[in-house]
Amino acid sequence: TLTFLAQQETFTSRTMPYALSVIGILLSFLILVLPTSDESGKRSLAKETAGMDWATAILLVVLMFGYGLIMKWLGFIIASILFLLVGFLILGERRWKLMVLTAVPLVFVLWGIMSMLLGVYIAPGEIFYQLGIL
Repeated sequence: TLTFLAQQETFTSRTMPYALSVIGILLSFLILVLPTSDESGKRSLAKETAGMDWATAILLVVLMFGYGLIMKWLGFIIASILFLLVGFLILGERRWKLMVLTAVPLVFVLWGIMSMLLGVYIAPGEIFYQLGIL
């Protein structure tokens, strides 16, 4: 939540992520619908997108949506590790040792940067409170 004084400001900590997401959506849409400059003539959207791996892209979007849903319940560390491991699987990686040795240190480094260096409080997750661990 924003502080009382920041609620009336035009530019806040929430403004930049919203602006970047809107700009990204608009640019992505324009890339898809605008014609390409091609000497042989204009190509249709169907020809431009033919052969793309839509199943992988859709699975990754569903994974991101699920990550957002489980973040509060499992907490940043567990949810992020699961997100990366499943993402690796979707992208075709099958070497478990490499996947774990990549995901776990990366998540802990990001957690350390955010919590220790930047001072951002990251809740451990509701599951730990429900189980009585915290």
